[in-house]
Amino acid sequence: MDIQESPRIHPKDGVTKGEEATVLISSVNVWKYVRLCGSWVLFSVKISSLTLFLIYVAVPIFVKANQWILPKINLKHSDFILSFLFVIIFVFVLTVHWPPFVNLSRPSDFDLNNTRNFYLHVEEGVNIGAWHILPANLQTEQRIITPDHYEDELNSGHNIFLYLTWQQGSHHRVQLYRLLSKLNYHVVTIDYRGYGDSSGYPTEDGVVADAYFAYKWLKEKAGESKIFIWGHSLGTGVTTKLAKRLCDEGDHPAGIILESPFNNIHEAAQNHPLGLPYRMLPWFEWVFLDGIKEHGIYFRSDENILSVTPNILILHAKDDFIVPFDLGKKLYHKARETRNHKTGQVEFIPFEASHGYGHKLIYKAPELPSLIRKFVGSTGEKM
Repeated sequence: MDIQESPRIHPKDGVTKGEEATVLISSVNVWKYVRLCGSWVLFSVKISSLTLFLIYVAVPIFVKANQWILPKINLKHSDFILSFLFVIIFVFVLTVHWPPFVNLSRPSDFDLNNTRNFYLHVEEGVNIGAWHILPANLQTEQRIITPDHYEDELNSGHNIFLYLTWQQGSHHRVQLYRLLSKLNYHVVTIDYRGYGDSSGYPTEDGVVADAYFAYKWLKEKAGESKIFIWGHSLGTGVTTKLAKRLCDEGDHPAGIILESPFNNIHEAAQNHPLGLPYRMLPWFEWVFLDGIKEHGIYFRSDENILSVTPNILILHAKDDFIVPFDLGKKLYHKARETRNHKTGQVEFIPFEASHGYGHKLIYKAPELPSLIRKFVGSTGEKM
């Protein structure tokens, strides 16, 4: 007969040695897991604490202690400030023209073959770069216009758009130049002082002076051709201030188009998505917004537009998260306050969020060419 040996029982608690080993191994694994999780939790806490410190302590202290950087940041990028990353970027931009590594003197690098690059001398120490894109029906295989004769074509009777924005060589802007050229309009666009390959240092009054000089230069060359001004994003602030100055002088542009505009720089900065981490904090306005004011950066489009008498067309996408749709709507309602039988009219064209145009892609709207033609055709009439 086989005799089976009974499992040995621990004398104290009645646990077999096999069960005891299993419990021991499980305890060790649990302890390793706890230590591993504890390390990750500790690491996460450290990273979170550092991030919060940078966002809510380091950035505000840096900005408040270096208020000189605010105007440079605001006028070097259309998306304003309120991010530590942006602070770092724009400290770099102080010494490097933006965008870097781009030769703006060769528009052909941007597939703009009917375009001339030239420079305007605005004042001592300020020379601004500019592009002139010809209407498509002027530059043909049968009629080749050399760059040195582009200026002569400005009085050809084709309407002219002075396009005011930032980064004239950006892809979405180049696409708009092409669209306007296909519609047989001249397009002249500039890089403000301190931007692109333009010399000088950007300030609010300075960039408006650049736009004013470009408009007056066009006026001398245009003959009977009509000049329209198109502003995009922060360029809408320049456009409305320029238009106010021209209207005050009695030199009324043919019409004004404002794409993705804001009502004033204060609310634009308040509502910018990069301001979300700060907006609810009591010192948000004191640190960021007051510093902008102290350096004379206002771009009060909601005030300037009251003096703009020509027809105004406002274009804004509902999914614009850079300059919220509501700010464009506010500017529209403000502009309507002074419209009467002696002035042109103002029209607001919204674009549904489902199209995905956002802040930069309204040029893709299939109805845009007809909207532009209608607006240009309404010159001198009520819209």
